[in-house]
Amino acid sequence: MSATSALSRDECRKIVQKQLQRDDFELMSFTMSPLSSQMKGLMGDHLKLRVSVLVGDKENRDTESTELQFFLKAVPVGDDYRRKFAASGVTYQKEVLFYSELQRDVQKHLRCSDYESSTYFGTVPQCYYLRPDLLVLEDLVLAGFRVLDSKEPLDLEHCKCVLKALARFHAASLVYEEREGRRLADAHPLLLEESFYRKERGFSHYEAQAESRRVTHVLLDLIPHFAPGTAHNEELHRFVNPVMEDVYELLKPSDKYRNVLCHRDLWLNNMLFAEDAKGELSVRFVDFQTLHLEPPAHDVLLFLHLNTTRELRQTHGRKLLELYHQSLADVLRQHDLNVDSVLPLHIFLQSCDDSKPVAIIITIYILQALLLPLQQDADLESFLLDRTTLTKAAYERDERYRSRMTEAMEELVETCLLPRLREHHR
Repeated sequence: MSATSALSRDECRKIVQKQLQRDDFELMSFTMSPLSSQMKGLMGDHLKLRVSVLVGDKENRDTESTELQFFLKAVPVGDDYRRKFAASGVTYQKEVLFYSELQRDVQKHLRCSDYESSTYFGTVPQCYYLRPDLLVLEDLVLAGFRVLDSKEPLDLEHCKCVLKALARFHAASLVYEEREGRRLADAHPLLLEESFYRKERGFSHYEAQAESRRVTHVLLDLIPHFAPGTAHNEELHRFVNPVMEDVYELLKPSDKYRNVLCHRDLWLNNMLFAEDAKGELSVRFVDFQTLHLEPPAHDVLLFLHLNTTRELRQTHGRKLLELYHQSLADVLRQHDLNVDSVLPLHIFLQSCDDSKPVAIIITIYILQALLLPLQQDADLESFLLDRTTLTKAAYERDERYRSRMTEAMEELVETCLLPRLREHHR
């Protein structure tokens, strides 16, 4: 599939018809072009689809064309390794499922406008067309949404905005299950399959994760209070791999807590923010290739650890968790459901305590790579499988990288490694 043949004229007509909600128009032309000269999506090629139409029936048709614009995401085509990396596993199947059968099944139970129900309570873009290799979505930029600097931690107001939206997103699957009297997994078993964290030799993501574990050893030695010669350095190294490999079990659906539809990849490039004239923030989530059924605490805690400073979490963490839970309760109440019956606050807070290690471990996996500078012409395979030199240089020269990774490693040591060390010494 090339950028010029990705869509047929007939497919474009279907896209316009769904967007305009009418079929009295003439399709004049359509073009597709890369969203940017830089590689924006590891898991997909990002394009702009521009369509020119004349609206109205033949007798009353507009004399000037109407220009429409869409965001298009496709399986990568220009890089063999990137294509293999993106297409391995079930990632694209999950995103297609999300925007098709899953959306249809969930939205019939939601009490809100057609637009809100088709966007999971206004938390995701609208989808106008899909194929197994391609999605055509609402162009959020036209509505004022933008991606923030992925290397800058979020402030408190942006965190509140995201957590309220995340509660609405999670509530949609809870409403479905309560109304249907069955779990989402019964209707859509694909949601039980893990997209990235699968312990399988030869699986592209597993090989990249093995490099992440090697880099974690490098980072441990770079941080002064964990460096060689300090107390427990050698013993901490002994537990890095076992602790980080815990993720393959920790991410399985829970037998203890209620599972919901989790996004599971809410770092800043997968969220777009807008601000209205009154200064009110709104957010949209994108990229649903990691969808999985897990306790909602996994999404909440991982979002906070990936996108905020430790100081913000320590100062406002409890209030933010309570805000999320109250927002969840509000949506459930609109559907005649009681949050105390579905997910009581004390159970949710307990699940957050239990979920902290998995959030910290995944944060190490993700941030150590995503915060590194990646040149436009970089070889992705080398970047994913051999980052030691780049990591050392970034830690020494980039204050933002050094600060974020030092915080993340401190939490890994305090929450995951030292308890394992103490247990070993007993």
